[in-house]
Amino acid sequence: MKRTILWMSVGMLLLAGLPGCGFKDIDRRFFVMAIGIDKSEKPDKPYHVSLKMAIPFSKIEPGKTNTYQLVSDDASSITEAIRHMKSKVDKELDFSQAKIVVIGKQMSAEILQKDTLDWFMRRRDIQGAAYMALGDPSAEEVLNVKTDSERFPGDSLFLSFDHDGTESSYIVTEYLFDFHRRVTEKGLDPYLPIIRPTGNAYLIDQVAVFDKTKLKAVLSPEETRIFNKLVAKYQKFDIETKTDQIQFALNVDKIKTNYNIDTSEDLAPVLHLNVRMIGQAEESSKSFYEKPWSYYERLAEQGVAARYTHLLQKLQALNVDPIGFGLHYCATHHNGQQAEWTAWETIYPKLAFKPNVRVEIKSSGGVK
Repeated sequence: MKRTILWMSVGMLLLAGLPGCGFKDIDRRFFVMAIGIDKSEKPDKPYHVSLKMAIPFSKIEPGKTNTYQLVSDDASSITEAIRHMKSKVDKELDFSQAKIVVIGKQMSAEILQKDTLDWFMRRRDIQGAAYMALGDPSAEEVLNVKTDSERFPGDSLFLSFDHDGTESSYIVTEYLFDFHRRVTEKGLDPYLPIIRPTGNAYLIDQVAVFDKTKLKAVLSPEETRIFNKLVAKYQKFDIETKTDQIQFALNVDKIKTNYNIDTSEDLAPVLHLNVRMIGQAEESSKSFYEKPWSYYERLAEQGVAARYTHLLQKLQALNVDPIGFGLHYCATHHNGQQAEWTAWETIYPKLAFKPNVRVEIKSSGGVK
């Protein structure tokens, strides 16, 4: 018994000498909601890092937006910038709520380098599911936008990308973990949605496509919608068809897509893309009962097939593959990793695209 008491006493003395856990109350923390990386004008300090931080409040008043603080710093690395920014604030920086990383357009090439992404992947408190985007003209300008609808800083961007708020086929969502994978994976190239500030709001209707070293092109809004369907499997879509006889729009709520790559020896390489869409009429210049619905379905199919072909040929001409055709080819052939990749590099530039689109109209809408 005496020995037990002795050991307990020794243990209590040892515990008394240990430091505390270092926990800091919420009122002593700045919650970083968004991170911006721009290219600075200082050669010795190339990184211009911006942090959008929420200021905690005990309650959220209706119709009012919580205030935020935007802190920026130039440094030779992201780590150094964060350390120096701590001298500009009076609270501990907490990155556990950081849900979006915005890269300035001038920094687009550098973000593809491993050492730039390294900080985000190594930090335990940076979420792998954080959204990635390209800020035009700069990440700092994007983060400095304060929309009237926000309940807390960055809320409008979060709602846009996770589709809990607006649902738009123009908004392409990309995540940190997926972007990092695309930077390093053969047969799968990176892309980023573009955010442009417009006064006290944002415009997100384009996507930038990259190869492994630089930004190759910015797709138009119409191309972005098709891209969103192919890459992100976005389900809600609309088809606008215009001919000399009729103009109509279909609201598509169900899409199925699959493809196969035919490399038979007696044929040129062909990618067969099968697309099935089911929707209802949303707008039309004429009644849908003047002709059989199959007539309107064929018109819509021709228009959609042309758009798919245009986008696929454009990506091919840019020599980028964000859809992952190359990765699919290497995964379905077993000739050795390097041999498969070498074969795909030969096949992709001469690959022909043959979309097979089937549109089914299930309703003419409320107007007969």
